[in-house]
Amino acid sequence: MLEKGRRTLARAPIEVSESEVSVTAPKGVTTGAKFDFSWEGTINGADFLTIVPAGADENEVKDHIRAGDNTEGTLTAPGTPGLYELRYVLEKGRRTLARAPIEVTSAEVGITSPGTVRAGEAVDITWSGTINGSDFITIVPAGADENEVDSHLRAGNATKGRLKAPETPGIYEIRYVLEKGRHMLASAPLEVVGADAPLDDGAGLSVPQSAAPGATITVTWTGGNDSADQRLAVARKDQPDFSWISVHKIGEQKSMDLTMPDEPGTYEVRFLDINGRALLGRSVVEVE
Repeated sequence: MLEKGRRTLARAPIEVSESEVSVTAPKGVTTGAKFDFSWEGTINGADFLTIVPAGADENEVKDHIRAGDNTEGTLTAPGTPGLYELRYVLEKGRRTLARAPIEVTSAEVGITSPGTVRAGEAVDITWSGTINGSDFITIVPAGADENEVDSHLRAGNATKGRLKAPETPGIYEIRYVLEKGRHMLASAPLEVVGADAPLDDGAGLSVPQSAAPGATITVTWTGGNDSADQRLAVARKDQPDFSWISVHKIGEQKSMDLTMPDEPGTYEVRFLDINGRALLGRSVVEVE
């Protein structure tokens, strides 16, 4: 075709026939999960494969990948359950050449909470399974909006992790949240108490709140368990649960005199079940 005058000088016939492309996808996946699929008959590397709601308009595009030189790929399922389609779409004209149905069902995840922690302390969290490594676990105020995110960690390939408790006492929630759609799959309540509040899990400890350096205090308790090795420990507040400055085995008695360290600081009296690796009670003592 001449540029000048736009006159055709020569022509040759070309027949454009229907392309033959097929896609293969799993029949069902869970919300937010990655899934693998394959296709045959790439027309153009710029074409793409996308997952959209069943019956969506031809030009609708959601999460997608380019065909390139590949015959297989991975996408992330939507965060909302329902019926969807995996489509092979021509970049030119945005026309769907092949499709496969996919049902997206709700994922099930369980999450556990320690129940009560002190403000600013580490919170150990476990969850039953990871849907997508990009999902995250977060601590937010109880009843917060679904899309609210505070202190958090990515799920990765793990089923347990640690977060820092909020500094303000109150009632919170530990949540497992899908990165896709920011949909909460599971939650567990968490009470955050004051940084020096006593914590009890069956010991019923009674401990003075303060003592002079080197002073002797009397500690009493009402509970415990059937373990053959229960001990009362004095530790720095920042020491791991099962390390101590001094420790004493508990018999049948329900009280014990303990000598506090000579150095001023913040300490804890801890009621330990050594056999069961359980901390049944803890209370802060200010040595000053």
